[in-house]
Amino acid sequence: MKRKLLSSVLLFSAVFVFTSCLKSNDDDQTNYADTAITAFSLNTLKQTKHVKTKAGKDSTYQDKLTASGYKFYIDQLKHEIYNVDSLPYGTDARKVLCTISAKNGGTVVYKSLTSDTLHYYTTKDSVDFSKPREFRVYNREGAYCSYKVTVNVRKVAEGVFAWHRVSGQDARLGALTAMKAVALNSKVYVMGNEGSTVKLYATADNNVAGWQQLAPNVTLDGQAYANLMVLNGYLYTYSNGRVLRSQDGITWEYRGNVALKQLAGGYNNIIYGVTEGSILLSEDGGTTWKSDAMGAETGYLPTQNVRLFGFASKVNAGVYNLVLTGIRPSNYVDDSGMVWGRLLGTNDNTQTWNYYGQGFSPYQTPRLTNLQVVKVGSQLLAFGGVGIGGYKAKAFAQFHYSVDKGVTWQKSDSYSLPKNFESDATSFAMTVDEHHNLWLIAGKSGRVWKGNLAGMLAKE
Repeated sequence: MKRKLLSSVLLFSAVFVFTSCLKSNDDDQTNYADTAITAFSLNTLKQTKHVKTKAGKDSTYQDKLTASGYKFYIDQLKHEIYNVDSLPYGTDARKVLCTISAKNGGTVVYKSLTSDTLHYYTTKDSVDFSKPREFRVYNREGAYCSYKVTVNVRKVAEGVFAWHRVSGQDARLGALTAMKAVALNSKVYVMGNEGSTVKLYATADNNVAGWQQLAPNVTLDGQAYANLMVLNGYLYTYSNGRVLRSQDGITWEYRGNVALKQLAGGYNNIIYGVTEGSILLSEDGGTTWKSDAMGAETGYLPTQNVRLFGFASKVNAGVYNLVLTGIRPSNYVDDSGMVWGRLLGTNDNTQTWNYYGQGFSPYQTPRLTNLQVVKVGSQLLAFGGVGIGGYKAKAFAQFHYSVDKGVTWQKSDSYSLPKNFESDATSFAMTVDEHHNLWLIAGKSGRVWKGNLAGMLAKE
């Protein structure tokens, strides 16, 4: 039974005593005015699992989850405690036993969900973590540090993709004849063309219907939308032979001049772009550029719908793969899209960008009108309009995915279009926000959908 914290007079008697919270877990100096939570972990939890009976009917059963292996991070600056790796779908976070350690034997309490009442923490009493909770740790003088403790639980079953029930619609987005979307700093940006005018819109990533038009302080050309990308807290684009960047979409600064077919993207502090027969890179935010190491068959470099993705090695620190996707113009009779790859971070100086080839049906890279490719965990996901050239496909007929960094592609049964989806066949955009939600923005209708990817990330 939980015990209420009755001795509030004692705890608040030292309200004017100046104390400090933990600055470093390695502080060797003993100061009993210091106090902080130094460790947090969960014990065994209940989990509801969903199964199919022999008759094919849905059924559930209760199981136990050993949650001690899920690491909780303690941010001593922001006073936040949370798990990055979410607990499995179906975990009951309403009755949780946890283990907490405090510096200098501090007294740990937590605040009620419905009032300002404080309860002593004990290892024997369960806590409701269905919502973030406020925990406090008091020192011997009565001063305290407070922490926001969040227990993250997957909201979607593993391997399941679900569109949110709500969707947005904005006629201004529907009026764009070409567009591209990116996510940055808890916002989603859409840049596109309305006739000969470049338009830029943004909304908070928790509001599919809150679009606001932005007014850039520079004049952008008609291909600026295709070059929109993000890296290290900045939006980037390429317009009129110049690389530009902005933190808010309004104030853009000039970075450098370079001849590019298209900006590709950025990874590991480096920006990449495609030019005639070569891939260029910039290590200083787009100011200066140089050629990267290239293999043969450079005539197969994509110049439209170009995207760049990075995959860090799960085995070797500092080693990663770069993947470049896109298509060549419609005057080329290609049977697939173009994919290039490069390995970085090894001691082998002979590594170059290499063309993966056009593959073989039915596993070739989709060559679709306005091909959109995004990264979902360790996979790539592709979507687009009607097939081009030798690649035959109806518009928006299927999502495609690759589990081998773009070498082979398959049609996906796990992803489906949102209900009542409609869009212009050439104007639409797809991106993934910082909370692992898939956004789909449709031209003509101006409809916006957001889907939860948590279940798909479980496949990593």
